[in-house]
Amino acid sequence: MSIKYLLISAICIIFLLFSGSLVLADDTRDIFKNLNFVTEEFPPFNYIENGTASGLMVDMITSISRKAGYELPRASITFLPWSDAYQTALKEPGTVIFSIAKTPEREELFSWVGPVISSDIALYSSRSRNITIDTPDELTNYTVGAVIDDVAIDYLVEAGVQKDAVVTGKDPHTLLTYLDDGTIDLFAYGDIAAEYHIRNITGKSGFYKIVTRIGTYPVYIGFNRGTSPDVVNAFRMAFEELNKTPVDGELSETEKILSSWLPEKYLKNLEYLTEGYYPYTFLEDGIPRGITVDILKDIFSRYNIDVPDDHFTFGTWEDVYQKTLTENNTMLCILARSPEREELFRWAGPVDKMSNVIFCNRDKVDQLQNLSPAEMKIGAIRDDIATTALINAGGTDIVYESEPQELINMLQKNEIDGWAYASMPGKQLIQKYAADPDSIVPVHHLATYDYYYAFNLNTPAPIVQAFQDMLDIIRTDKDQTGVSMYDYILYRYVEPVNSESTITAEEVKELVNQTAADLARDAPGTIKNINAGLPPYRNEERPDLYVFAYDTDVTMVAHADNIRMVGANYHNKTDVAGKPFRDLMVEGALANGSGWEDYVYSNPVESGLFWKTTRYQLAVGSDGKKYVVCSGMFRNKSE
Repeated sequence: MSIKYLLISAICIIFLLFSGSLVLADDTRDIFKNLNFVTEEFPPFNYIENGTASGLMVDMITSISRKAGYELPRASITFLPWSDAYQTALKEPGTVIFSIAKTPEREELFSWVGPVISSDIALYSSRSRNITIDTPDELTNYTVGAVIDDVAIDYLVEAGVQKDAVVTGKDPHTLLTYLDDGTIDLFAYGDIAAEYHIRNITGKSGFYKIVTRIGTYPVYIGFNRGTSPDVVNAFRMAFEELNKTPVDGELSETEKILSSWLPEKYLKNLEYLTEGYYPYTFLEDGIPRGITVDILKDIFSRYNIDVPDDHFTFGTWEDVYQKTLTENNTMLCILARSPEREELFRWAGPVDKMSNVIFCNRDKVDQLQNLSPAEMKIGAIRDDIATTALINAGGTDIVYESEPQELINMLQKNEIDGWAYASMPGKQLIQKYAADPDSIVPVHHLATYDYYYAFNLNTPAPIVQAFQDMLDIIRTDKDQTGVSMYDYILYRYVEPVNSESTITAEEVKELVNQTAADLARDAPGTIKNINAGLPPYRNEERPDLYVFAYDTDVTMVAHADNIRMVGANYHNKTDVAGKPFRDLMVEGALANGSGWEDYVYSNPVESGLFWKTTRYQLAVGSDGKKYVVCSGMFRNKSE
């Protein structure tokens, strides 16, 4: 047989195989067009946003379909109540359901592709109930609710709950209503999606308390058993292709999708940028420290991720600012938020606020304090917020340098009249670099800004929202020690300050008196309205005027601003400075009927730590119970 004949035969065989694969691919694409994709509102996995299917699993489904050669229109995905979607997928061939948990009970009911991710089944209760579950057998003491046909029911049965004892509803909204009105004691649901539903329904993250978790389930894509095995296999092979790690070591396509939705995936790959801005970011023996660094590290620990210190990059402000503007997967650890920057980044915060000033030589104060910034020669750093404030104040004769040290040296040599910079970081740099630190003082106040974390603008919005939610937890979660981690971290570096609040003692007393009267008239209804944050218990225009109440055991029974505190006992728990102010208020109310107490606390409408004075008053509710009703005011600068 000639070599020429063998070569022609080989080419023909390859052509036939290639043609056959094309026909199969075309057939598969045609079959894909006839698939019916069904799901439920289960954010962040699958939900409707602005009329369009969105979510982690929607991105996964469309990416798998694309890899298999079919462009799945998002508009073709049908959203139904979970039970309807589940029953449709069970009964109708060609139906694909997601996100669905694969369990032993469901093993033979579907053809499976996955797993994609996993999630926990959590049990939620009203915070006012103060329910605790230490062992699964204690679940039989409570009425538990779950969504019809949801995997949570399987986990409840496995934990010892009788299936017919589970109260079911068509959707999470219904079950949360049951939780509110007392129809059920506990609601079982996937924790990631539950937090989204709770925030959407109540407007507050963490409105309900996680009592315990009863299992972890893998999230899959399920095909009706009557679906062609070729189609399922094509889908499975496409999913496996998405999972492959590129030879260059970059993230797989699956990891990229997960990272765009899950903060624990995304945050560990970010580069965290800063110039060194005491007390927010600085290096101590080569280790990143400071308020915003410590908060970041606490967030990492809550997500159970390890972010090495080499992910923190310190550089000149111009460099790190421009890099965050232009490069994906970057975040500025501290940045003043201003109208000029509003559309340039995605924001999470605020963390603190800081005034920006003009520093001058002490021996020229008399000469310069009567001049406007427009009449002075000022040193500044390009892209710095103090520079923006300086320009807004009329400054035109500006000398730019990249390093604060250079500007401090120029100021000492009288080459410039002043240096524009944030007050606290500026004072620390003066102490570090000035030959005579006491000779340089702030003379002109330019502007005060709130300081935030700033993500590159291309950062996925769900990541920033999840980061903000965790930051809010760090600020508000005080039930373990009585002090939030935010308070602890700030107190390591800064002293409490006076507030800009305008709340008066008369307004505080009026709110306390009204709440006491309302409790006497209808204690259960008043407590429910306080915990919902309804007016007058939380002022809509000035949210730092709010009411809260303890029982005589120092357990928080109602709080109009921070629902996370309700149900926690605060006996022997102090403020960040070590003062057991809650015990003192309850003791004072029981002994004297009413009074005032001072302590250190954070303000819901201002970032930072503040001095607070609270009015407390003993009240007797319509239920015959004694309550200590409280409302406070943050000391303002005029006092």
